[in-house]
Amino acid sequence: RVIGVGDLIDRGPGVLDGLKLLGEPWFFTVMGNHEQMLIRAYRENPDAHYVSHGAGWWATVADESKEMIIAKLETLPTLIEIESPRGVVGVVHGDVPRGLSWQGFVNDIDNAQVEEIALWGRERIKKHYRQGVAGVWRVCTGHTWIPEPLRLGNVLALDCTGGGDGPLGIYCVQDDTLYVDGLSVALDQAEVFTELLNDLERTQAELNSMLSASTLIESQRLSRKAEDLAARANTAWLALQPEVEASQKLLNELHGLSLLGGERRVLKLEELRSGYEGTPIEGLLNRLFC
Repeated sequence: RVIGVGDLIDRGPGVLDGLKLLGEPWFFTVMGNHEQMLIRAYRENPDAHYVSHGAGWWATVADESKEMIIAKLETLPTLIEIESPRGVVGVVHGDVPRGLSWQGFVNDIDNAQVEEIALWGRERIKKHYRQGVAGVWRVCTGHTWIPEPLRLGNVLALDCTGGGDGPLGIYCVQDDTLYVDGLSVALDQAEVFTELLNDLERTQAELNSMLSASTLIESQRLSRKAEDLAARANTAWLALQPEVEASQKLLNELHGLSLLGGERRVLKLEELRSGYEGTPIEGLLNRLFC
């Protein structure tokens, strides 16, 4: 299955081809704010010349086809849930209200304010809130254009198309991997490692409970799960280790710089700037020692 994060319309030259996907049995999508705007405009006045927000394509659609398209768009859900071995993966166009659990979001989705954030919310991405959404494994969102997929806690912001010209971001539920134009990109390895350790701890507690209860079959299943989690945690740590070592190296360099003064400090700072040229660390050094 392919599941879209909304705004199937008003994005790029292939809108009509995109709409044809709604007839495919393997394609699903949540409603985006652009679908909502078109539906409202059409229901208010079917004869209106609606071209706002990239909707110039609407004028090319035959009048007799417009009702059919609108009726189809009206069936799109505000959210979709996908079952996965690690838990539910939620899909919503905009955002989940900050502080609201996923189940609370599902329960309150008919509330006008909650629906507004589901379709239009950007605050999490604009302010980089990292606490995520409780009660769900991942939440995939679109709506807000970003240069590359972004992870904030367990929320994955995927809209890096730039309105149709940018790369395509895809999250594969089965292997918990992000792809950009077909190439895998790393999730935040520190958070992946933390999640795996937490999952391993929970599984180990369940296993201990089952062993105490002498439940052999369930104990064997949990033992295999624990072994798999331990192996994945080890892999995640190996991937994370270079980042940790690089961070430690930078901290040591900054500490050494703080002990210097005068010309030696200036020379060392220039050496660091040269070594980190073109990286975010260069900007950090400029802000710290401007």
